[in-house]
Amino acid sequence: MKILIVKTSSLGDIIHAFPALQLLRRLYPDAQIDWVVEKSFVELIESHPDLSQAISIPLKEWRKQFWTKRTWQAMAQWIKEFRQVSYQLVFDLQGNSKSGLITKLAKGKRKIGFGRQTVSEWPNLLATKERYNPPEGANIREDYLFLIQKTLDKQESHQAGVKLNVSFEQEQKIAQILHSPYLKKSLKVMVCPGSNWPNKQLTLDTFEKFLSYLSSQYDACFVFIWGTLQEKKIVGELTAKFPETSLIVERLTLPLLQTLMFKIDLVISVDSLALHLAGTTSTPTYSIFGPSSAKKYKPLGLLHEAFQGLCPYGNVFEKRCPILRTCPTGNCIKNIPINTLVEHFSKWWLNNGFAKSNVYHN
Repeated sequence: MKILIVKTSSLGDIIHAFPALQLLRRLYPDAQIDWVVEKSFVELIESHPDLSQAISIPLKEWRKQFWTKRTWQAMAQWIKEFRQVSYQLVFDLQGNSKSGLITKLAKGKRKIGFGRQTVSEWPNLLATKERYNPPEGANIREDYLFLIQKTLDKQESHQAGVKLNVSFEQEQKIAQILHSPYLKKSLKVMVCPGSNWPNKQLTLDTFEKFLSYLSSQYDACFVFIWGTLQEKKIVGELTAKFPETSLIVERLTLPLLQTLMFKIDLVISVDSLALHLAGTTSTPTYSIFGPSSAKKYKPLGLLHEAFQGLCPYGNVFEKRCPILRTCPTGNCIKNIPINTLVEHFSKWWLNNGFAKSNVYHN
């Protein structure tokens, strides 16, 4: 059996599709399972233990120099090599025109994708023969699983978690981080305050007060994660508030960051890549959502809880607020009362027994 997944981007969306890959591997333990992915994201995909091969496609590079002879020659060579393998199953988990073209080019007996009601861009429908519309209100991870389940007539349940491959030397790097003198408190909390969109971020004041509560109530220390220079500035300001019990970690590869997440007791995040990566681990996560739907995007399972801010302008949405990028205030997340947030977190943390359990890795 040879199976192909087409899901080229983005990083967060790729991680959302990991459960689909894991389900396919459980159903076909000896199959060749390949995945077409944007070149810059290959490292993440190649670290997944259930994948046979990551097929790199440099779409961003080609777009920058689309009309050059060199690019057209490179595309022709890529297509030639890509079509040397015939697949029994091709799953288009992206649902847009770009993935549709790749799916169309693939040599496959059965080509499966999203139906007209849920496909991102209608030209994608021209590339698939079997199409399914996931039920409304499901988590994004369940949407991808639904395509696999319907295609194969299997009702396998979602099994969260995967340990991405890292080397022994990389594991030692994580051990060094965790032995920092700044991380000696009972509860080690990873804090991921950044997001690609400012309207998905909490205010510094709210984050500071929330972390102060964790510090005093649960004897917490903090590992701060950042991705951009702007995010590094934010974590620098937060770290300054907890000079003796916090550490800024320099940028890690995603497999290595996930390894660190496995060793942490709790991950605090907004809707971001870091949250979705943490959702693949056995570490509890608490996330704060505003202009995107926690129901749709938060990690699945009792280990994961999310607070959903409310739109002061009455916008209702299934996935993302229609004015996420243009809202002048972002008050759905920036005006969350700290007392409300603390109460919500404490109820979840205590009700699930985390404060009394062996979730702490000390």
